[in-house]
Amino acid sequence: MSETNNLFAYGTLMWPEVLEAVIGRKPTGKPATLPGFKRLRVRGECFPVIVKSPDDSVDGILYENLTGPEFALLDRFEGEEYDRAELPVGGIAAQVYVLCEKWAHIAEPVLWQPSDFTPEHRAAFCAEYKGWSKL
Repeated sequence: MSETNNLFAYGTLMWPEVLEAVIGRKPTGKPATLPGFKRLRVRGECFPVIVKSPDDSVDGILYENLTGPEFALLDRFEGEEYDRAELPVGGIAAQVYVLCEKWAHIAEPVLWQPSDFTPEHRAAFCAEYKGWSKL
């Protein structure tokens, strides 16, 4: 069975300019919700992680029809702190980057909202992220 080519983005990749910087194009996305998770702040950072939480859900963007090479770029962008899992989102399967158990200590017990990623944060994130040239 092959894995899905859909991506559920709940953090920085919700912004087309960030996704384009990673994969080289701006796919069209649509609003979607991932049940059974909550979105938390990363300690000292302006971006979030998600962790299992049966009574919660996370709103984000569903991007369809990404390619294998694009997921390879996304895997490098997300790094070792995340596991990529295939999960049901809005009735279809999607790839979702979930915080690894080993890295649970980086999550603050504070919910993260998309409004927390201000234009200033986006500019700083894109300027400071060291992996762009390696992708």
